Amino acid sequence: MIGHAHTSDDPDDIAALVAPGYDAELDRAFVIDIIGFDWNCPQHIPALFNEQQITQITRPLLDEITQLRAQLSQREGM
Repeated sequence: MIGHAHTSDDPDDIAALVAPGYDAELDRAFVIDIIGFDWNCPQHIPALFNEQQITQITRPLLDEITQLRAQLSQREGM
């Protein structure tokens, strides 16, 4: 996430962040204004498998699904 942080003395900001049952008195909150995000940032999440490897790994599963669907279709037609 990319954002800008600032402190806030606003009681509404502080109240929104206090966990239920937390007895300490808080006098400020850190608020982060999010200006951008990238859930799957390729810079920090390396690809472990390439497309060819994934296809090779999943091909038997996809073939089995196709076969099972054909069997189910035949049984439903009986």
